[in-house]
Amino acid sequence: MDTEKFLAAYNASRNGCNERYRHPLVSKFVYSDGVKECAEAGCYWLLDIIATEVMDVFKKKAVSMGFIGFVRVDVADSKATIFLDRDENEPVWSRAVDYTDMPDGRYTFMITDQGDHCFLILMSEY
Repeated sequence: MDTEKFLAAYNASRNGCNERYRHPLVSKFVYSDGVKECAEAGCYWLLDIIATEVMDVFKKKAVSMGFIGFVRVDVADSKATIFLDRDENEPVWSRAVDYTDMPDGRYTFMITDQGDHCFLILMSEY
């Protein structure tokens, strides 16, 4: 992973997003250009997990979550835990990842139910 590139993309000041990209394996999962920049730094694996695992759980719980959720990634000591929640105190899904080269920290993405697809953005693109 290119840590410097990831942190620059994640922390960039943004005013919305300019482009939307479809996940190559799950066409109903769409993400912003900011998310794409983060993935290009070395975490496409995270998008694959969100597309194949998180999205299904989110779609089932979208109404109770108000059609907005947060995907939080907590990284420490080369391990990550991914959470889906509406409130930091009540995750509705989680998964441990035994190894990652993402830098230590907490990274939060917003996921929304757009009817026929789910859309993932950086918090700075909201």
